[in-house]
Amino acid sequence: MGKYAIIIVSALIFSMITYSHALRNALFMSSSRTVQSYSQNQAHNIAHSAAMMAITDLRSNDNSTFFPSTDNTYYFPSANGFEPLSEMYGEYNLELTNHGGTLLTLRSTGRFENTTYQTEIGLVIGFSTWNPNFDQALHAENSIEMGGNDYIGCVGVNPCQVTLNSALANSIHLGSQSKIKIDADLYVGPGSDVNSVVVGNHNNVSGDIKVLPKTIKHEMPLFPDFSELNFLSGSSIYSTSTTLNPEDFDQRHIPEILMTSGNNTLIINTGDQDRELRVGKLELSGQNEIKIVGDGKLTIYVDYDVDMKGGSTINEDGDVNKFMMFYRGNQEVELYDETLDFGGNTHFNGSFFADKANVRLRGTAGIQGNVITGGNVLMSGNASAISRVVFAPEGTVETNGNVSIRGSVISKSFKASGNTDLIFDPEFDADIPDLEVFGSGFDVVYWN
Repeated sequence: MGKYAIIIVSALIFSMITYSHALRNALFMSSSRTVQSYSQNQAHNIAHSAAMMAITDLRSNDNSTFFPSTDNTYYFPSANGFEPLSEMYGEYNLELTNHGGTLLTLRSTGRFENTTYQTEIGLVIGFSTWNPNFDQALHAENSIEMGGNDYIGCVGVNPCQVTLNSALANSIHLGSQSKIKIDADLYVGPGSDVNSVVVGNHNNVSGDIKVLPKTIKHEMPLFPDFSELNFLSGSSIYSTSTTLNPEDFDQRHIPEILMTSGNNTLIINTGDQDRELRVGKLELSGQNEIKIVGDGKLTIYVDYDVDMKGGSTINEDGDVNKFMMFYRGNQEVELYDETLDFGGNTHFNGSFFADKANVRLRGTAGIQGNVITGGNVLMSGNASAISRVVFAPEGTVETNGNVSIRGSVISKSFKASGNTDLIFDPEFDADIPDLEVFGSGFDVVYWN
């Protein structure tokens, strides 16, 4: 009996020890699952909070850094880095990709201790009216270079401003002459060492030299999609004086308007409403002219060539706000590397928007109206531009000679030589064209 009692007691002790170990293991596993669940939830919350922060910034800030250019990706803080989110004791990474200017994908990764969680959001990119703020005489992204007799100033603006986004050394060259070249306050990029960025005689600047609190962003407006212009075919026009009434040109595609000989006048009558005309090739030379009459605005879309020479004119005596020309560019020229030439004593009175082509004004050629291009602007001789803006944020604006610009210049780089005068005057005849940009809306279409 004693023998069996010992066996029973031993079995009971073994059972209790086994149960105790099992209970401790169960409690440990439960605790581990609780910690793991908390870490996963916290990483999830961090990812979602960071995503909402980016979306809020996109919707409220026109210059949001979270909105990359078309077909590009932006990482914050870097491709593989994480930004602390101290309020939630974790960190996050954002990856935003702009797909063709219509869809923005946002991947947000939250990390808490050793646990990560990623969510992806798709946002539809809407459109908004292009409404830029041109309140400075000159803005450049990378560099400003001025010669001995060049001058930048303002009329009726106080303070007058010249701004540069770059904080790199030697970004502004003023020369050593002791004369006022920038009759304004000069602002350089955030975090700049002014003495490093501005090379030359600082007395060439009449105002203060300051540091921008943040970079200035100027976005190219959207160029029209010519494939959507389903116009009827029209007849070409060659060196003849004639009048086109609305039924002759409105919503029509005229292959060529070539007025290169004689002294002819093409009158385009818009009647009482706005009209549109598509032209394959437009050439004017000699004393040929195009006059625009009527109460409506005329918009001309040109496919592959604009050439003005001699004393030819377009809308010379008309209303600058009733004429707009879009130039798509020669698709056979590699990378759109072409230059539109306005030479001689030509005059263009209206707004001009070139998709990618360079725009060159030489001789005594003049444009009165807005000049917008994705390329460069080259001005030489006695060329002039009386514009609300010469807008080339992706290119160089370069002047050489007795060039006169009255308006605002926005460029990637600005280079002046000779006797360039750039005078900013807020009293403009030309209105800002009715154009659109990407970037408004940002409606969520999926959240995974």
